[in-house]
Amino acid sequence: MGRITISDLHGYLIDERDLGSLSEIPATLYEEIRTDITNLYTQVTSHQDPFGEGAQSLLKERESLREYIRDLYAVRTRKILALALVRANGEEINRDEIRMMVPGERALFDVVYESAVSCRKTLLDGKPTLETTAYHFVPAETRTEQAPVVSGSVNETPDEVSADEVNVTSADATAPESYRIIAVQENLPEFQDYSGRIYALSPGDIVSLPPQMADVLCKDNKALSIRLRK
Repeated sequence: MGRITISDLHGYLIDERDLGSLSEIPATLYEEIRTDITNLYTQVTSHQDPFGEGAQSLLKERESLREYIRDLYAVRTRKILALALVRANGEEINRDEIRMMVPGERALFDVVYESAVSCRKTLLDGKPTLETTAYHFVPAETRTEQAPVVSGSVNETPDEVSADEVNVTSADATAPESYRIIAVQENLPEFQDYSGRIYALSPGDIVSLPPQMADVLCKDNKALSIRLRK
């Protein structure tokens, strides 16, 4: 199978929204889209003119991929959560639904199912359990003052870059460490920064941009760099 295109992704999303059950998607779809998003970011940051048609086209493609994959994930996740709860209540579900889940989704299904079963036993049957679930549910009366520890690593890095922050982190490993604050001196055509945020700037606007983009504007005398005093 060739590279998954935006058109393919759009088709998967339409099918998922139209069907009451899970539709079939490639097992590696999420991984492939993440790779494409990363590659597009690398390509756009290599452009000398981040405001040029080439770089902005890549940014739009990257943002389209991110929007489609997030929407697809949201629709499928709602179905998976519902299936897990139905099964936890003792009802049968179609085995084809399980087969349609990619590995990461199946893990989500299992965790929610096991958690719901454990909670049901505790609340309805009065049988406190310490089965392996997402949060090791323990009745309030048996909890200690220390909060339960969730196993595994937790990624606290935000997916989106905030243009209102000077120090910015991003899900992209190659994202700039900080944004640079500038004062705009000319009307600028609408553009996207590396995070996908869209700007339409006029003289007098104060904004923070990735260093590469800020440098281009300052070099062309379209903006002035602003240094914050501590």
